[in-house]
Amino acid sequence: MVALNYIIGHLLSPFSRGFFGPLYAVISIFFLGYQFSFSQLENNSPSLRFPAYDDRSSSPLFSPETEQSPYLSGDFLKKPLDITDPSLNKEGPSINMEEQEKFLDPGDFYLSKLKGKGAEEGKDPNKFRTNQYMGDYRIDGDKARIIFRDHEYPDGDRVRILHNDQVIQPNVLLIERFVGLTVALVPGFNKIDFVALNQGTSGPNTAEVRVYDENGEMTASNQWNLATGVRATYILIKE
Repeated sequence: MVALNYIIGHLLSPFSRGFFGPLYAVISIFFLGYQFSFSQLENNSPSLRFPAYDDRSSSPLFSPETEQSPYLSGDFLKKPLDITDPSLNKEGPSINMEEQEKFLDPGDFYLSKLKGKGAEEGKDPNKFRTNQYMGDYRIDGDKARIIFRDHEYPDGDRVRILHNDQVIQPNVLLIERFVGLTVALVPGFNKIDFVALNQGTSGPNTAEVRVYDENGEMTASNQWNLATGVRATYILIKE
């Protein structure tokens, strides 16, 4: 458009004086109006638009569905818990610890493991040579569901489990994730003993235990620190 104005002005410049002056003015006004109309058409032409992509997963307000604990619903309430997995009889944990805990910074994982191991190594096993009574609890239903894990550094701790002085699991390896079993209750008192078979490689035998009834209601939750040969005892009273 600028080039067109230049050409027209160059051609008409000889006529811009004298008799042709008014004619030059009319022609100039005509071309200026044409230029203005053309520029308006350019400005009003539709622009290219792209539809917005709705990706809720990238939005800070999007909350994914939380995974429900298997110990509170589903098969936990339908099938007996079982710890006869052959991998639990190995000398050490069979799971990949890096896969069990997810951290935004991988260094946090190893730091937490070092702190856990240091906490166990700093404990004096002589302080844990007394049997521990974990309490008595009333429980509804015919069965108790008991889960347990090594709540500190998984270092090969093992326990024997007894129900009313009868061995129901002779040798269980405590690992980082929960494992468990289902115990058929008798009317009245049910004594559940956990006997420490060793102290692992870095301190006392450490565990976290949770007891649930048939409806998935947690009845008891405790932790222990035991020297080898010492036991932790629960009394479950079947109503």
